[in-house]
Amino acid sequence: MKASPRSPGRLWPVLAGLAAATLTAGAQDAVVMKSGLTREGKITGLSGANLRLQVEGGSTGIPLAEIREIRMDAPPEFDAAASRLARGDAAGAVAALQAIEETYAGLPARWAEQAAALLGDAKLAAGDQSGAAAAYEKLIQTYPEATALANLGRARLAVEGGRFDQASPLLASLLATSDQTAFPAASDAPALCQAHLLNGRVQEAAGAYQAALASYLKASALFPFDPNAAPEAQRRADALRAEHAGLSAP
Repeated sequence: MKASPRSPGRLWPVLAGLAAATLTAGAQDAVVMKSGLTREGKITGLSGANLRLQVEGGSTGIPLAEIREIRMDAPPEFDAAASRLARGDAAGAVAALQAIEETYAGLPARWAEQAAALLGDAKLAAGDQSGAAAAYEKLIQTYPEATALANLGRARLAVEGGRFDQASPLLASLLATSDQTAFPAASDAPALCQAHLLNGRVQEAAGAYQAALASYLKASALFPFDPNAAPEAQRRADALRAEHAGLSAP
């Protein structure tokens, strides 16, 4: 059942559409070494600080410190987990994402970073707030460059718990990014939409209704890149206008 405009609807990044195309039969992964050499095969996971690469004739370990780039499509399990979460099967998504984490946590690939973030979102959707907080903390530890993404999850966690004062500083980086672009990269766009929605929630809780309206409209009209967050922002904008006469779009 959809959340009403006044209820604290849960949100999560819809990452299935951002993942690379899933692997096809016989597809080769590629590991580009810092030396310039490219090695092809099937990446099967990590063992400590080594990447496991299945090649013809066996398996080999490659130190992560020697790798410059990894070319690997997201496995089908990632898209399946994101689809489960979008359908409301949070528990199923958690199980699938934990399995991915056990195999690929620390893999220097964008989809692996997104899967780690999605695990926190799935745990939050399942009602496991402590588990979500732990997942976001692990995301930062494993992928320090994903701090803004982890902070978005933390801000969502704070808003859902009514700790609005804690959410604002966590959203600052993404909101600043949105001020600098009208055409964000596909991998960044949903997070910007969600950041404006959450910022509107914070402003509305503080009684700053005009500012909240502006944030909701940014999420629904300027950055409508998340199919869950954008409609929710529009519903909240409509509700604000109905409840507070005189509010107008900036």
